[in-house]
Amino acid sequence: MDSVSDPNGAPRLTKQQAADRIGVTTKTIERLTADGKLHPTRWRRPTGGPELVVYDPDEVDRIAQARQPGPAAPILVPVTKALPTNGNGRPSSGTDEAPARVPAPVSSQLPAIGSGEEFFRVLVAAAGRVLSETSQTPTLYLTIAEAAAVSGLSRAYVTRACEAGTLKAIRDGRRWRIRRTDLEAL
Repeated sequence: MDSVSDPNGAPRLTKQQAADRIGVTTKTIERLTADGKLHPTRWRRPTGGPELVVYDPDEVDRIAQARQPGPAAPILVPVTKALPTNGNGRPSSGTDEAPARVPAPVSSQLPAIGSGEEFFRVLVAAAGRVLSETSQTPTLYLTIAEAAAVSGLSRAYVTRACEAGTLKAIRDGRRWRIRRTDLEAL
């Protein structure tokens, strides 16, 4: 069905056409109707058949315009400063202020961007990546699996070294915990 006109000749949209114009599903059109945001009328085909629910195109366009996101506010990413540590996660004493940790320029990580929506998606992903890179703090004690991943050794070797005492570690319940500095000294 291409076009529907009311008895006065004014164009009307079917539920599917209204959904396509707004960019939503027909279920959302039903919800907008139930909320009183859309006002449907009933239309009967000149050839007979069941009545159809139709919508005013101007009203549908008004809702479509209201649902379009405007320009996004710029996202500001603060630059954090990394504090020097003494190897076990605690700040060192007697050191000058550490240089700022500045992540790689985000512009070098962005592909060629076409639409505004795609730019916003890429920008949010890049900001999340920068925040995750700058907010990670190393833990003081590592599990066997973490120690193996950090050192590049096998889990079995790290476990044997803990049990033999060649790698200084403590027992936390039934699990070994290895201090990061002791692992680095290995």
